[in-house]
Amino acid sequence: MADEQWIYAKDGTAAFYRIDDNIYGIDGTRAFWRDAGWWHSPSGGAQFYEDGTWIYTKDGAASFYYP
Repeated sequence: MADEQWIYAKDGTAAFYRIDDNIYGIDGTRAFWRDAGWWHSPSGGAQFYEDGTWIYTKDGAASFYYP
């Protein structure tokens, strides 16, 4: 298993952590997984995409980043 990588909200607070192609909430519940370049939620559907160190919503707004 790879090391965890923290993901932050735009205000700088830790929001999630990432291990490989999975993103987990701070409570350890899997929140998103990546498939074909899109991050999906458990409810289904592509929710976010990644470009560099930023994760964007479908409408293109930057939502989260990781250092």
